[in-house]
Amino acid sequence: MTKLGFDTSINGNANYFIEKIWKGLTGLSVYMEQEYVRYQQRHLEKFGTPWDGDDYTEFLLPKLHTIRRNDVGLWKKNEELKMVVYKDSINEFQFAPILKCVDLQRIIIEEYTGGAPNIRIDDRLLSDDESHQFALNDGFQDQFDLCGYFGGSFQGMLIHWTSLRY
Repeated sequence: MTKLGFDTSINGNANYFIEKIWKGLTGLSVYMEQEYVRYQQRHLEKFGTPWDGDDYTEFLLPKLHTIRRNDVGLWKKNEELKMVVYKDSINEFQFAPILKCVDLQRIIIEEYTGGAPNIRIDDRLLSDDESHQFALNDGFQDQFDLCGYFGGSFQGMLIHWTSLRY
């Protein structure tokens, strides 16, 4: 099992990744809708507050995958994923049931001065529209925010827990 850590903010602003991930999970089955309530209650018991964006989850788009550095041998297809916030701290919290890494794809983000960054997945260059949708599906406002988060150019792995592919 691999622990998959998520930040709860970017540059001091809430990123709503927990809520965005759950937005994608609850659409998968009735079981996941029940699990949402259970994990939300556990969060409330541990921290004394609900998740950041719970009051307006209906307005958030789902986060359907995540991007990570390509640490050799760390990411494996069919590996169990334990999704947590505050990883390896006293406040570490598992916010979703154990999920399975359904697939992996290679990603390269190339910062491009004067325009949108180039995003390649498995060596295929995404169009501007595809890049924008990709960024939304990863929980960002657009491909510029995505590129900024990774500090410009980046190479890594796209980790899937849904059937979506590029």
